[in-house]
Amino acid sequence: MKNKLWNVLYLSLFLLTSLGLSAQNKLRVAIDGGYTYSAMNANLSSLVDSKYTARYGFGVNLSAEYIIWKSLFVSTGISYLQKNYQFERTGIQSGWFTRYDNDFLAFPLLVGGYILNNPHEGKGVWIKLAGGMYTEYWVNMERNGQYPVLSEIQENEHRNYAKVSDTYDFKKNENQLNRFGYGLQGQAQLGYSLKKFNIYGSYNYQYGLSDVNKAATNKSQKMTMRSYTISLGIAYHFN
Repeated sequence: MKNKLWNVLYLSLFLLTSLGLSAQNKLRVAIDGGYTYSAMNANLSSLVDSKYTARYGFGVNLSAEYIIWKSLFVSTGISYLQKNYQFERTGIQSGWFTRYDNDFLAFPLLVGGYILNNPHEGKGVWIKLAGGMYTEYWVNMERNGQYPVLSEIQENEHRNYAKVSDTYDFKKNENQLNRFGYGLQGQAQLGYSLKKFNIYGSYNYQYGLSDVNKAATNKSQKMTMRSYTISLGIAYHFN
């Protein structure tokens, strides 16, 4: 599965580069990688002593940016993002948990502008802000955790735990998970331009709007994801 993801990323980079060869001086292509921090937002009022906690992951972004007027631009691309989180029981049921490791492909469409300098026009420090929407595809989910074996509680009330590990079968999709999602995305970047090449740091925030569970009918039980990405990258200007 991971080899297929990398093949998609390589193909996307080739297509973005090919596009740049026909664009003169308004196109910028970039690649960056870094850490993700994701959380599941859900109403757990019906579950006593339970919570979701955020976890770290890894992300890679390929993007293409096109100047439409002065310092204003539109950008799109493809991202491979790990959106990991954990469900756990607390209180007297502490020790019962499931870790979720998730692979996503995300496709943002952003509009923004340079608020300090414009790397398309010269060298130096620059800052840009952008916002828009994204769509995503849930590629893979792995689950690892443990749960108590109630029939094996010892006299001192010590619980024995059974460990579990599996890869979710999206073909059967027994939990009715929604593989296609969408949401809002905000972006801020700080970089330095060296003629055609840039180095930069990037911050992205994805606010999920789609329900993780496509079979849910009660809005109060809606489950959505939030994800933050901090990364470092390099960009190339076709001018």
